[in-house]
Amino acid sequence: MPDEEEAAAAFATLSDPTRIAILRAFAEALDERRMPDGGTMPVLSFSEVYERVDVDSTSQLSYHLEELDGTYLRHTDDGWKFTYAGEAIVRQFLAGAYAGDVEFEPFETAGSCLHCGAEALVTDVEDRMLLHRCEDCGGGFGAIPVTPAQVVEREDDAVLESVATRTASFFGQFREGVCGICGGIVDIEVRDLEAEAPGNLRFVATGRCRSCWSNFNGPVSVWVATHPASVAFHWDHGVDTTSLTTFEMLPRVVDKRWATDRLAPDVYEVTFRVDEDVLRLVVDDDLSVERAERVRRDSVGDR
Repeated sequence: MPDEEEAAAAFATLSDPTRIAILRAFAEALDERRMPDGGTMPVLSFSEVYERVDVDSTSQLSYHLEELDGTYLRHTDDGWKFTYAGEAIVRQFLAGAYAGDVEFEPFETAGSCLHCGAEALVTDVEDRMLLHRCEDCGGGFGAIPVTPAQVVEREDDAVLESVATRTASFFGQFREGVCGICGGIVDIEVRDLEAEAPGNLRFVATGRCRSCWSNFNGPVSVWVATHPASVAFHWDHGVDTTSLTTFEMLPRVVDKRWATDRLAPDVYEVTFRVDEDVLRLVVDDDLSVERAERVRRDSVGDR
């Protein structure tokens, strides 16, 4: 398990702008190379670091390099290079993740509110979650985490596309048991929320990372919408499920174009409908797809 005192000491090491500048210099060197030789990190000599960083003296630079060495940088015979922690932390800095909130200008969004049906939706960001909010009833839905980098230099539609792409990636990785944040092991749990969310929103799956505790939630049908069988089925009907926004997914769940039924305590049937064609997936409680079957709706009725 992570040690709080060690973590506190590591974070305290970063409490100096010169050290952040040093790490940024290594990120710049990595970016300049574009394709590192053999996947190795670039090594910067002391003089190369000194040329890249605004520091008063060589003695000051030596001091800061020594403080970073071991945790964020590794000293070699030829100089210094990134550790995993060094690269990871500086990328958070470059992406603006240290900022308190995401600067975002709300914009009107076409579509109807899932709560009241009014066509008065606004896309907004609250507590780093992008959501669709109804100006009539005040209801919100589709809350998805966003980063500062996702909304910088993007037009309104591009923001939604960015969130859709990242969401599809998260669902895919978490479904396969890999955390999209840290790469840790993900445990999947399917819950029956009949009392809180009756109807087709009843069965919700949660993926939780054992390492960083990140979790991802959504209806079972949304989780498997990016499974290869679903992607191929929808693609044949002109729909790319990997690019759908949450706003486009949830109505499909509510109106039962994407439906989930429980066949047994730990087995579910997910049904995707497009026009007269149907795809049925038999899904275990870990979201693994055991069977996929395409059928014509008129040959099987309206189950």
